[in-house]
Amino acid sequence: MTLRWIGVCVLAGSLLKGQSVPSPAPLPPKLAALASQAEAARKTNRTDDAVRLYQQVLAQAPRWAEGWWNLGAIHYEADRFQPCRDSFQRVVALDPKGSPGWAMLGLCEFQLKDLVNSRTHLERARILGLPKDQQITAQAFYHEAVLQNKFANFEMALRLCAALSRKEPDSPRLIAVAGIAALRTPVFPHELPEKDRDLAYRLGRCFVVGGEKPAEEAQRRFEETLKLYPNAPNVHYSYSMFLLANEPEKGMAELRRELEISPDHLPAMVSLISEYMKRGETEKALPLAERAVTAGPENFTSHASLGRVLIELDQIPRAIRELELAAKLEPTSPQVYLSLATAYSRAGRKAAADRARAQFSRLKKAEVEVSNP
Repeated sequence: MTLRWIGVCVLAGSLLKGQSVPSPAPLPPKLAALASQAEAARKTNRTDDAVRLYQQVLAQAPRWAEGWWNLGAIHYEADRFQPCRDSFQRVVALDPKGSPGWAMLGLCEFQLKDLVNSRTHLERARILGLPKDQQITAQAFYHEAVLQNKFANFEMALRLCAALSRKEPDSPRLIAVAGIAALRTPVFPHELPEKDRDLAYRLGRCFVVGGEKPAEEAQRRFEETLKLYPNAPNVHYSYSMFLLANEPEKGMAELRRELEISPDHLPAMVSLISEYMKRGETEKALPLAERAVTAGPENFTSHASLGRVLIELDQIPRAIRELELAAKLEPTSPQVYLSLATAYSRAGRKAAADRARAQFSRLKKAEVEVSNP
């Protein structure tokens, strides 16, 4: 069953307003009359008549973006996802910088199980900047979080869940997605094994916290979970993420405990490397960074971490190689481009450094959008 929202067609005008939608000539009187009939049919739930009338108008006015939006939204509400996708492909072709169209396209593709394109298009919608306080944004963020889990991008899934938790901290579906991300299990919620569900729920509740004192509540829940699951993989790492900002010594102790339980736990290594770098302890960071690359040769964070360490050691050519590989593996990470800009500057490659900084700024803006859905 699809997750719907009421009035998606009504929102079309407000969502498209202010975007970069081309402004074709007004519809001729005959087509304008048909468009009015289509809208009236939609409002009175005569769906088939509405679709037929919209199709008649669009056959003669194919650049009418709002018509494609309304037609696609009707198909979405009726669970007709193939024609829905076709309509929103038209919307984004007419308005490639309009985030709502990309979001709707990604949502249609999610229902069609076209997961690669769905994630790509939901990410594009977020990077372009979705409208604040709109249901379409919450739906896009949630579905992207589900997909980020499936594609093992657990950190992004947790960031999306954290953003959504401000508005729905008690949402069972959000708790489930956050818990799966904390367990670092690349599955959809319905695929999570029964044996992992209690732990996933508990960890999800640690990350999706409401109330007047969310930090205190999160800490209480983490400590309770650790008592029940002291040797379970990912629990100490998850707790370290909570601790590092305000209690870094305790956070580092949790990271070391995680590595005792899971010696090849790449995120724990990367986080510990970062803490060493903050303290200027490069001699401790280098062997751990090289170990991280061995443990995760196809993971961008391992190469990015080693690249940062190599910059500090003034091994610039090698640093650039590692960072360029990291950017190739994960082209949406702003921090990789910031490090690349530093490395290129050290190498005297001003134009490359400027391009990396511009990419960093664009991706950083998208991160801000994640925190303000």
